[in-house]
Amino acid sequence: MKAKIPLVLLCLLLLTACGQPTKTKTNQSENSNNQRESVPYHVEPVELDSRKQESLATAAAGNFRQIIHMPDAIWLRLHFSEYNLGQNSYITITSLQDGGDQRFDSHSLPQWENATAVFNGDSVEVELHIDADDEDIYFVIDNLIAGDPQEVSDTAEPGIRTLCGADDRAPSTDGRVGRLFFGGCTAWLVSNGRLLTAGHCADSDPDGTGPMVPDGVLDLAGVVEFNVPASQANGNTVAANPDDQYPINTTNVVWRFDGEGQGLGKDWAVFTVNPNANTGLTPFQAQGAFFRMTNENPVTNSVIRITGMGSDNTPAGSTGGGNAQNFTNQTSFGPYVAENSAGNDIWHSYIVDSTGGNSGSPIIWEGLDFTIGIHTNGGCNADGSGANNGTSFEVDALEAAIANHPGANTIYVDKIRFGAAENGTIFHPHDTIAEGVNTVPSGGNLSIVAGSYNETGTFNKPMTISAPAGTVIIGN
Repeated sequence: MKAKIPLVLLCLLLLTACGQPTKTKTNQSENSNNQRESVPYHVEPVELDSRKQESLATAAAGNFRQIIHMPDAIWLRLHFSEYNLGQNSYITITSLQDGGDQRFDSHSLPQWENATAVFNGDSVEVELHIDADDEDIYFVIDNLIAGDPQEVSDTAEPGIRTLCGADDRAPSTDGRVGRLFFGGCTAWLVSNGRLLTAGHCADSDPDGTGPMVPDGVLDLAGVVEFNVPASQANGNTVAANPDDQYPINTTNVVWRFDGEGQGLGKDWAVFTVNPNANTGLTPFQAQGAFFRMTNENPVTNSVIRITGMGSDNTPAGSTGGGNAQNFTNQTSFGPYVAENSAGNDIWHSYIVDSTGGNSGSPIIWEGLDFTIGIHTNGGCNADGSGANNGTSFEVDALEAAIANHPGANTIYVDKIRFGAAENGTIFHPHDTIAEGVNTVPSGGNLSIVAGSYNETGTFNKPMTISAPAGTVIIGN
């Protein structure tokens, strides 16, 4: 018979006695033009070592359980500084608010850089499940991130909100678009198994238009969420189910951002995420969809769509400064204005609603459902004049970063493409595997976009073949 384990409440405070904790706020820059708008949070130090809680663990039960509580927190994320989970032991974390849970073993916890998903509410239960054949199993939690109440101002600085007149955004269920929970930005899935966002979401400008510039050190971290739920009625962010959260792989992010006010068309980032700890799936497998890309340009007045996780307090003065649509998946469309350039920097302009949090959104060519770039900056005015802007895929450095992210000498195959030209590049892929095999150099990479390819052939040279965005079926 399994022994009952006592469950205690750990009041996590900066001081040893219960009281109001001193909050260490995140550094949120006041940018006047880019559209990043982070959710507020603070970090709390924690001292929880499962080995030092002898009264809570019994050999018969093989478990350790404890509730972690942070008063007034909107959500929680835990960090493990040390652990040994052996071969078969594991940790579970469960939100006491909505039951969202996550399981970690010795393989999955490092993929999450020793941090958990984001859990809704102010309390979670942490349980260590100790396998009988494992020895010296333990964990240490050294800090947590706690969400603070959301603040969305009614009168943001010029260029941040940048609705093009009235707010025409509508709720969206586009599963290709995700939320950078700690980045205050949007990210999205593309056909070679990568995610795209704005460069200023990867390397923030510490003082906006001031004299300082981004330091070239990666700030992008945390999780990308899909299937984002509605926020609270006052705008407080609600985290997605842990099954829909994916940890950012910080080892392979490629980006450019020169700083706020340093010009358009030089703001982009390419990255990947690691699998979900519960399902073992990538977002491509779970969402079953992705965006294709083109570096062709629409004509003026073509319809452009922006879909992303922008802030929302319209109508102005909503309770708490926000509403249930705040930082959730919304979409808007409007006319394409033009492509602009300054040297090697190229950007699109369009009259489509966006707000803080939309940074990194896909610029979608409506009707074709191909993307033409990455939304980065506001520019619309309340009277409907002006235009919003984003980096074009015609930027050579961005095209190279996307194409070479899986590795140099990558040749692409996709049955669906825009335009007649094909040369095996990411924007002009071959439409048959045979062409890809003939084009790829010896030892190169052949990246095949999801779909069925009704052909047979011979692979007569060494190459790496991958299907990064979904299932590929080859043969008659």
